[in-house]
Amino acid sequence: MAAGNGNEMSAVVLHKWASPPSSNPSTSDLSFDLECLKVETYLRLAGIPHETEVCPTPSSSPSSVLPCLEAGNGEYAVVGGLGDEIKNDSKVATYRILHHLKHECQNLNEGLSETDRARDVCFSSIANGILKEACEYFTWTNEGTFIEKTRPMYGSKYPFPLNRIVPNKWREKRGAPTCDEIKARVIASQAFDVIETMLPDDTNGSDKLFALGSNTPTNCDADLFSVLYYVVFSNATESLRGELKAYPKCIAYVENVKKYVQARKPLNAGEDDGTNVDGKNIDPTTWRDGARRKKQQGWVEKEEKRKLSPEEKKMRRHAVYSVLFALSSVVAFVMFSPGMTMWCVIERDRRR
Repeated sequence: MAAGNGNEMSAVVLHKWASPPSSNPSTSDLSFDLECLKVETYLRLAGIPHETEVCPTPSSSPSSVLPCLEAGNGEYAVVGGLGDEIKNDSKVATYRILHHLKHECQNLNEGLSETDRARDVCFSSIANGILKEACEYFTWTNEGTFIEKTRPMYGSKYPFPLNRIVPNKWREKRGAPTCDEIKARVIASQAFDVIETMLPDDTNGSDKLFALGSNTPTNCDADLFSVLYYVVFSNATESLRGELKAYPKCIAYVENVKKYVQARKPLNAGEDDGTNVDGKNIDPTTWRDGARRKKQQGWVEKEEKRKLSPEEKKMRRHAVYSVLFALSSVVAFVMFSPGMTMWCVIERDRRR
């Protein structure tokens, strides 16, 4: 299955996390996990024949890691790692799988000029570097999104208390401990600025569908689209969508490539698969404004306190009076109870 040898490629099997929360997940839906999404995007863009198996937990995959790829002629070999050196690291598994696909199946960068290769590396570096770091912060490191969004998604198939313990362990490996909320917003906006500048001007033209301004994808499209798609559709990246709202070319790029990717389903997708796919166009007007809309680095919008209505003020005032009355009643009971009076008399006689 060497790349470029002209031989027909045998199908590979991708074991992945499920699609975004759904009562009836489909094999043709893209995964909610960023690492699985990167591999799945490359398979579809490269046109590699593949099947997908949705796993409720990593232990359900052949390598006990997600993503996991089974590839080979006749006898399937696991790609994505077995052995102690991988230590259930999904990032290492993703790197190994993509390296295998590019060298053994199809490399999308074949035939590119030196200039286009350099641009391709720039796009991939931005997507896999600072933009991915921002995504990992809001997915795994940020306390609020981890508890409300990430932990329920990854721990839903585990019984209590494993549904909390297991995601907490993954958080130690997949988080961005050197990042905070201000840095995540700033570096994400910087990445969007660069991507917006480098993307072709007319992203709606058929000849400029992909990042390098061509009608065929390259390696950077798998990296760039997967991370931007994650920003747009993940439950954990609402804050980053607010920053992305100011970059129309980035949004148009995600919209165009999304249609291209979703049209290329896995081999085991049924005729009715894909009914869960959102066919609507991306509507950034529904996103909340980012914290840096005023062009201030690190500016975080503060929530305005809601003014109380006259009825609420009256109720609170009565509540304060009620508490004060209750406290005075307790003090009066303690001070003037028969037991306290007798104790005072005895103490007075003793001192005499």
